[in-house]
Amino acid sequence: MAAAVNGAEARHLTANVLHTYTEVADRKDVDAAVALLGRAVVRFPTGGYERPEDARGWWEQLWGSPVAHRHDVTNLVVRPLVDPTDHIQDGTWRAEAHYQRWMVKDEPVLHTLGRYDLILATEGDDLAVRRLAVTQQWSRG
Repeated sequence: MAAAVNGAEARHLTANVLHTYTEVADRKDVDAAVALLGRAVVRFPTGGYERPEDARGWWEQLWGSPVAHRHDVTNLVVRPLVDPTDHIQDGTWRAEAHYQRWMVKDEPVLHTLGRYDLILATEGDDLAVRRLAVTQQWSRG
C-alpha cells in the first residue's frame, strides 16, 4: 500500500538502507548485498547489473581485493519521485547522499568521494531499492 510510508518514514527507512549497505560493503558480504540489492538495477563507474542473476558475480568481482575499506555517508536527501510530467509517483522515492570511502591497509587513507543516487519503492511498511547509482567525484587512484 503506497500510503503506508510518509516522507519522514521514507527518510528514516532510506537512511537504514544506506547504512545497511555501507556495513555490508565494509564487510564485503556478498550474500547480504545480494539479499539487499539483488533485485535492483545497480550502476557503478566500473559497471553494474540489471538482472538479479548477475548480482552475485558483480559483488564478488567488486569486492575481490583483500584490502579493507570503510564507508561514511552524509548529506542524505529523500524526496518523492516525480515523473517527467511533474506528477508524484505514489510510494516511490528518490534519494541522494554523499559518501567517503577510506582504504584501510596500514592506516586509513581517504580514497574516494562520491555520491549515491537511489530510487526506492514502498513494499508494505518498508522500502525496497529499485535502482542504485554510485558515482565518484574524486578518487585517489
